[in-house]
Amino acid sequence: MRLFLPLLVAALPAVCPAQSMSVKSFADLEKVAADLAQMPYQAPTQQLDPFFEGLKYDGHRQIRFLRDKALFADLGDTYRIEFFHPGWMFKKPVVFNQIQSAQTVDVPFDRTHFEYGDLKVPADAKNPLGYAGFRVLAPDSLVGKPFEFMVFMGASYYRAVTTQLGYGISARGVAVNTIGGEPEEFPDFTHFWFQQPKPGDKSFKLLALLNGPSITGAYEFESTPGVTTQMKIKAVLHLRKPVKMLGIAPFSSMFWFGENSSPKPYDFRPEVHDSDGLQVEIEGGPSIWRPLDVSRDLRLSIFETDKLKGFGLAERDRDFNNFQDLEANYHRRPAVWVEPVSGFGKGAVTLVELSTGEETWDNIVAMWRPDQLPATPAEPLKIEYKLNWLDQHEPAGLCKVISSRRGFVMDSDDHLYVIDFAPEKVAAKAHGKDWTPDIDVVLSGGEGKVLDKRVMRNNQTGGWRAFFKLDVPDKTSLLEIMMEMKDGKKVISERWMYQWRR
Repeated sequence: MRLFLPLLVAALPAVCPAQSMSVKSFADLEKVAADLAQMPYQAPTQQLDPFFEGLKYDGHRQIRFLRDKALFADLGDTYRIEFFHPGWMFKKPVVFNQIQSAQTVDVPFDRTHFEYGDLKVPADAKNPLGYAGFRVLAPDSLVGKPFEFMVFMGASYYRAVTTQLGYGISARGVAVNTIGGEPEEFPDFTHFWFQQPKPGDKSFKLLALLNGPSITGAYEFESTPGVTTQMKIKAVLHLRKPVKMLGIAPFSSMFWFGENSSPKPYDFRPEVHDSDGLQVEIEGGPSIWRPLDVSRDLRLSIFETDKLKGFGLAERDRDFNNFQDLEANYHRRPAVWVEPVSGFGKGAVTLVELSTGEETWDNIVAMWRPDQLPATPAEPLKIEYKLNWLDQHEPAGLCKVISSRRGFVMDSDDHLYVIDFAPEKVAAKAHGKDWTPDIDVVLSGGEGKVLDKRVMRNNQTGGWRAFFKLDVPDKTSLLEIMMEMKDGKKVISERWMYQWRR
């Protein structure tokens, strides 16, 4: 079982613009978010009935939404919404509305839309004020049966799957003070508006209002399920007050141990992770692959650029033999790729890797951190991007990293790195089958020496295997390592980057 991160849950003020006007468009919602940013933030006061407040995991999971009660179930073969009951970790009700042609209609909580299993709900239990979250089902014609492809639940967290891959990575609206020394904030999507779908629609649209102590935001999601499930996301953000750090297009994943981990936990599985690397592409180069890893201390990696082409977390290892998990199916977790459309200027892709001793909680965070933030609540920050949930984002025309391993050189304390690359057919064809590329290895951030570097053909993969050895002095506690393969001066591979820690 995988859980959303435990979150601080916020609420709208008792009197909120979203509650006093009809939102029928993104422009309407922009005004709501702008007005809300001028108001002081109010902490939540809503309490669930004690019965629902006290539910544990086993009790909450017995509550099931009745499929025939789904929103839009009467509209034919189109998108439908099923809701989650508040309780357990998810205690804060959310406000839902549907946008019809000429009006906005609220979607109130209805207890008759649920079955409660063996739970004995007291007759006088007070109903929650709203649902805790929702899932979106694609038209049955997409895969020939009901297919849940997107879930919003747990403050601003949401996830999606493809027709081929299951749940894994979680995305969220924004990240506030994830690093920087200030207390981290978790703004909520507090209100949603669903656009009424029609049979034949390729995508599903919804609007969402984000609210937190330091920020408000208007969001539009246009989601299209498939082998690649794509979300087109448009947002306008307002800062109530300055923040130490703002992360755009953030998402989180889990990495406990992988092929590069040392020492490995005492576990029957060779690897346990939702993602095994961060991928970054910069316009004009380079294309970066950064294998994930964890250690005793927080690990922070920053990739600065003003020409971001895209970034994402990926699970490149698709071999069941490397996981051996029949329940979690880690080899079938989706990658996520962020493709900027507008609003991504100068800034940095930021990777945070937290120490963990198990697989239940997400411990990896990736996001875009803009250099310039609005100075006042009246100044909007406008962003648009595509969020693709898919098998892989391929680095076009380059040799892709397919594995990263490390260890000690025999009878030595020198470090050995072994990186396998997929084949790059153009260079190989031009030079002949016996040709091998050169590699560059560059160290920074601490003292170290490259003792040896070479490349050989890997006949098992059809690609190349790169080796290099490092002599790391005792006084060095951190090294940033960069390696790439070349054909003369031309780079033919992804830029492999790694953070070594003692």
